Amino acid sequence: MRYRQIANAAEAMGTHLPKSTVSDLLRRAETRAGRECTGKLADLVAVLLANTGQDHPAAAPWLDRKAWQARWEALDDRDRGHAAQPPVTGTEGVFGWDDPLAGRRPGAGIGWPKDRHTSRRAATIGGLAALGMYRQARDVAWELQRSVLETHGLRDPEALAVRHVAAYWVGEAGNRRAARAATDTLLAECRAALGEEHALTRLARLRLAAWTASAGDAAQGRRLYREVARDGSDDRITLLSRLGGAHAAKMVGEIDEAEDQLARLLPDLVAEYEAHHPVLFAARIQAAQVHWKGTRSAAHGRQSLERIVADATEHLGRAHPLTLKARARHARLVHAGGDPHRSLELAEQTHIDALCVLGEDHPSTLAAGNVLSVILASVDVPAARVLLGQLCEQSKRALGDESRVTLGIRHNLAVVTHRHDPRAARPLYEEVRDARTRVLGAEHPHTLLTRTALAYAVLALDGPDAARPLLEEIHRARVRVLGPAHPDVEVTGELLRIAGQAAPALPSGRSES
Repeated sequence: MRYRQIANAAEAMGTHLPKSTVSDLLRRAETRAGRECTGKLADLVAVLLANTGQDHPAAAPWLDRKAWQARWEALDDRDRGHAAQPPVTGTEGVFGWDDPLAGRRPGAGIGWPKDRHTSRRAATIGGLAALGMYRQARDVAWELQRSVLETHGLRDPEALAVRHVAAYWVGEAGNRRAARAATDTLLAECRAALGEEHALTRLARLRLAAWTASAGDAAQGRRLYREVARDGSDDRITLLSRLGGAHAAKMVGEIDEAEDQLARLLPDLVAEYEAHHPVLFAARIQAAQVHWKGTRSAAHGRQSLERIVADATEHLGRAHPLTLKARARHARLVHAGGDPHRSLELAEQTHIDALCVLGEDHPSTLAAGNVLSVILASVDVPAARVLLGQLCEQSKRALGDESRVTLGIRHNLAVVTHRHDPRAARPLYEEVRDARTRVLGAEHPHTLLTRTALAYAVLALDGPDAARPLLEEIHRARVRVLGPAHPDVEVTGELLRIAGQAAPALPSGRSES
């Protein structure tokens, strides 16, 4: 609509929106947004919605006022008026926030449709992603793929590039298993059409490793990451494979190896990416979490995450998925440090922001809700149980019964149930134990955690004789996986003493595994 049309429509609705006001709002959107102009923006949105079909894709992000207002106000923490603007190619953000193909597109033979309509759709995907609107980015990516495939063959380089985009945003929107399946098919077709060393083929290998690990098979994902990192290339795909490999090592319980990998990797990431790139924040969060997993030093971990949260809020925005992730981790460590009320406040606000920006089904929102439920259980067990029940249903629907996020929520639901009804908790523990064994393996730290909780329930219900064999088996497995000095080993040792049995003698050194 033209400015005069907007002004006339606003007047008909009883609102005054002269051209100068509309122009000022658009200027603010390019430089600095904030709460002081939300009311005027709401009038403008109302006018535009009244003159746009409710089923039009452009209308969808604006139908929920609370959601778009939160996104608008989230921009308030950054002044971009004097920032240097990067050159626009139409592909910014579509291949992922980690930008794996930077520096490779111009001469790498990566096809990209040249028509204006396609480029505008790609730019829309990047813009939606920058606002954290992953589901909307997914929908536009699917529409982009549909339109390109109408005029290109499945293995045409342009079509393969667009299919990469669609598969990636399916995973980022929450469906890791569907992204894994789509990327597996895409990898085979990239190999056949482009060859093993083509950038799109290598990108498919990187993404397949990522979706494989996050869909539940961390060990296989780790192997896939290693294969990409060892192929001799020196580019961002290799760096990201090393970062993913460190994350997968943490997922399978090899904390020392993950910490060593990250220590070697961080200087290389700093050299490749600008100082405040999301990849650097992802690596810093991983390093802080690995240190916490290895030492259980809540004070050190809390201080490290406080710095990360402050930096990420300043440079990415307080509602960026990585900022939300760091905020949830920080709240958890504040709780571990003995401040339940402050941690509850932090966790609640993090979950609210995630709901507003990402929606209730996004893995980051579900993970933030899971952290909130753990903290809430320390002050209000019934409320925590209700919240966990809701999260469990949402996660099953969005991610599946055996995703890592769903299993974490199901474990915590069993723990909260155990507090007032151990008999009802026991079958819940058994279901999670069996699922985690299938997905992660019998000696993954998460599986061992559930096995320990189940053994504790057996101790309470059936007595020491029934619990001792279970506890001793778990204790030995934890020593093998985590090493004799790990705090979790001390926990099972103490449970064995409660059950009337001395813990087995520990080896003198830390286990290599």
